[in-house]
Amino acid sequence: MRALAVLLALGLAGCQGAPQNGPQSAIPNEVGIGTRSTFAIATPAGLVGLDAAGKIIGRIATLPKGAVPSAPVLHPSGRIFFALSQTLEGLGFGSDIYSVNVDGTDLRAVITREGPDVFYASPSFEASGNVMYVHRRAAKQEANNPGVYLETEDRIERLDLRTGERQKVLSDGAEPAVLPDGKTLVYVRIDRGQQAGLYTIGTDGSKPQPLLKTGDRFWWLQAPRVSPDGRELTWSSAGRTSAVPVGPPVASGNGGRLAHLDIPSELYVAPLDGTSLRSITTTMDDVTPAWSPDSTRIAFIAMGTFFVVSVQDAAVVVKAQTAGFNYGDPIFLH
Repeated sequence: MRALAVLLALGLAGCQGAPQNGPQSAIPNEVGIGTRSTFAIATPAGLVGLDAAGKIIGRIATLPKGAVPSAPVLHPSGRIFFALSQTLEGLGFGSDIYSVNVDGTDLRAVITREGPDVFYASPSFEASGNVMYVHRRAAKQEANNPGVYLETEDRIERLDLRTGERQKVLSDGAEPAVLPDGKTLVYVRIDRGQQAGLYTIGTDGSKPQPLLKTGDRFWWLQAPRVSPDGRELTWSSAGRTSAVPVGPPVASGNGGRLAHLDIPSELYVAPLDGTSLRSITTTMDDVTPAWSPDSTRIAFIAMGTFFVVSVQDAAVVVKAQTAGFNYGDPIFLH
């Protein structure tokens, strides 16, 4: 959600020609370092690779000039899928879904938007890798004021990668995440343009219902991610209200400003049945979390710092300055 909000905010600037992938001076020039990377991060500076200590070692792939990646996910085949915002001739500004080999070869478009001000984002796969779910947002600009968006239409679509068949799963939804059974999605429900909580729904569009059974609500939430072992969900939120008293957020030691009117953002974890939840760390700003393959750690970037924390006790496993970008969307490559 934050990524799409940023894309909308950058729409006018994108139409006027963005700089080549943002800040670059602190990123080594080497390209194709994905096979040597522990992490891949989609940032305004491009798709970059980090080693196990969080050190930036180069770029995973060369992206089109002015394009900005977001929301990467590792496909079962080993390819990286991600959203790519860019200005295209005849279409203007928007975002598409791309994929690339980890070694940086064979960059290709998977979904290309069909019109101006259309944004595809948040790819997620069922276990086979044959079916992908994406968030599609179509924005309407004010006719006499380009770059000012009056309203948006959000929906979740299903793409069969074997046949190319695409269909709508539901309206008023964003940021899908597929549960291990392959039959259920977790998503952010949208109600009249505003977030309305985490929901689950059948991949056939049946039985939408709130995920959390605890009565908790959030002023803002984003980036739900299902753990690889299929037991838990993590997401980033701010402004929690609860039916029962909750303690102060657990400090992560990253400092910095608060994201929402002096309301700290936090990283939450909940079982997939939604019967409980806990804050494992305060991140100050909104983040996009990523699970480790063994489901014991979560990576994120907050305030220009790359963190990996333990899910069990929030202990900081990795902490490294990102030098060259202040936020980004990470994934574990192995």
